[in-house]
Amino acid sequence: MPSFSCGHKLPKSRVGANLSHIPQDNCKRCPDCQTKTAAGTLRLLMNLQKPCENEKRLDPNINQYLITYTFDRFVLQRKMTSNGFKQNFNKLLCICGEVSLHLLGRKQLSSFILTTKGRWGRNIAKQTLRAVGTAALKANGVYTLIEPVDSEILTTLNRMIILCRERVAAIEVFEHLEIILDSATVLKSMQDEVIFALSRLEDGFTKWDSIGC
Repeated sequence: MPSFSCGHKLPKSRVGANLSHIPQDNCKRCPDCQTKTAAGTLRLLMNLQKPCENEKRLDPNINQYLITYTFDRFVLQRKMTSNGFKQNFNKLLCICGEVSLHLLGRKQLSSFILTTKGRWGRNIAKQTLRAVGTAALKANGVYTLIEPVDSEILTTLNRMIILCRERVAAIEVFEHLEIILDSATVLKSMQDEVIFALSRLEDGFTKWDSIGC
C-alpha cells in the first residue's frame, strides 16, 4: 500500500487494493484528500488518462472502479461552492466523459452508467451519457464542422456532424450512446476519405497549372 503525506491510510481490503492504483498528486495525498476540491479532482481525472507504470491498472475493471470512485466524489459534492465543485461541475463531467471513453470498453461503460443511474438517478446518468457522447465526437475529430463549411462536397458530411451533435444532446439510454460511438467512427472514416480525395484533386490541379503549353 502506498504511503501518503496527509497521514491517511487505505483500508486493508479490496477497496484499498483498488484505490492503491489511484495516481498520486505532487503532494502525495490520499484519494479522499485529492478529491476535496474541484481543482484536485480535475488533476486526478487528467492523471488517470496518462500512461501508468503499474501494468495492473490496465485492467478495465480496475479502471472502472477508479473512474466510479472519482465520479462519486465530485457528484457527491456538486452543490458545494466553497471548494469549487458547483462552479466546475460541467467541466468535471466533460473530462470524466473523456476519461471514461479513453479507459473503458463498452462493457465497462455500460456497467459504469448502470451504477451511476442506481446511485445518482436518471438525470445524472443522462448527463454522463451525453458527456461520453460528446467526448466520442471530439476524440474522432467530428464535433466541429469541416472547413470550408460552404463547400458542396462537404455538405453531407457536415450535415451528419450536426445531426450527431443533436443526437448527443438527446441521449437518454446507453443504447443511444452506442449509436453515437459507432457513428463517430464512421464519420471519422468518411472525413479522412473526403479530405484525402480533396488533397489528391488539389495536387492534380497544381500540377496542371505547372504544365507548360
